[in-house]
Amino acid sequence: MKYKLILKREAQIDLDEIFVWYEEQKTGLGFEFLEEFDKLANKILNNPYFASIILDDARAATPKRFPYDIIYRIDATLNEIRIIAISHQSRRPGWFRNRI
Repeated sequence: MKYKLILKREAQIDLDEIFVWYEEQKTGLGFEFLEEFDKLANKILNNPYFASIILDDARAATPKRFPYDIIYRIDATLNEIRIIAISHQSRRPGWFRNRI
């Protein structure tokens, strides 16, 4: 089954803020984060059920080099995967509940 990946507006803001923060730490590091994000997004598209459910029907996948979780939901009826948040792993669990 072919899924369409949708990055919710709030998740795009998360991604932009993370990118800026990493670029401020070291030039090029933000782009490295985006590369890892893209790799993981492709993995999610190819096998959306690989990640564990963490809250309700939301799943979390973690890139290899960075301490963030990509939080997403699968809508099998619409063939969509919706990324709803990108969360630092030390952040309060379930803070994104209002995005579900």
